[in-house]
Amino acid sequence: MKALILASGMGKRLYPLTKDVPKSLIKIQGKEILGHQMNNLIECGIKDFIITTGPFEDKIKGYVKKTYPDINVLYVNNPEYKSTNYIYSMWLTKKLIDDNIILLHGDLLFDKKLLEMMINKKENCVLVNKKIKLPEKDFKAVIENERVKKIGTEFFGKNAFACFPLYKFSKKDFLLWLNECEKYIKKRKVSIYAEDVFNELSNRIPLYPLYFSEGMCMEIDTKEDIEKAERAMENEKWTKK
Repeated sequence: MKALILASGMGKRLYPLTKDVPKSLIKIQGKEILGHQMNNLIECGIKDFIITTGPFEDKIKGYVKKTYPDINVLYVNNPEYKSTNYIYSMWLTKKLIDDNIILLHGDLLFDKKLLEMMINKKENCVLVNKKIKLPEKDFKAVIENERVKKIGTEFFGKNAFACFPLYKFSKKDFLLWLNECEKYIKKRKVSIYAEDVFNELSNRIPLYPLYFSEGMCMEIDTKEDIEKAERAMENEKWTKK
């Protein structure tokens, strides 16, 4: 199994914090977001990584080389990071997909026990929390008959629940998703979410909700998110590894 970390965004909403560093290298509780992610993944037995990059690629490479010198990492640079969404970065990894995949966004903080739960599942899955209030700006999953049928920021209603971009996919199903993304990319529909493409494939790609109600999981998009994460990690006594 490989981990694919999408870290090619510009982090515009965190400017000027992202003026000189990518969002994935912003520190929470004294450690970079990417470091929190890689620690969890490594401790759960993941040894192979693919990291997409955009601006500050050299800084990401330098950080990983210094902090994780013995880890196998392949980098995929998105030269069009200014004009494309991560659907393009994700598609660029296609030739490197030769195993099952843990897919995550480069700004996601999550408790290691959630990742452990995911890895122990046999089927494709994504993190879903049915207990919390639906977020306005973040992903929601529409669930029907215990299958995830749609994922997006626009969904509300009784079958919609908070969803977080930490996924597990079989190699076969992930490549099917990438192949469908390619059709959109060839039409230069590169500003949409990759999940918009998944929504059209949900009858062909089984994706199941991995429910959780305890443990921290959140995306870091704004300064307010940083402050919230700092408090949450302090309360849960996360270690500064």
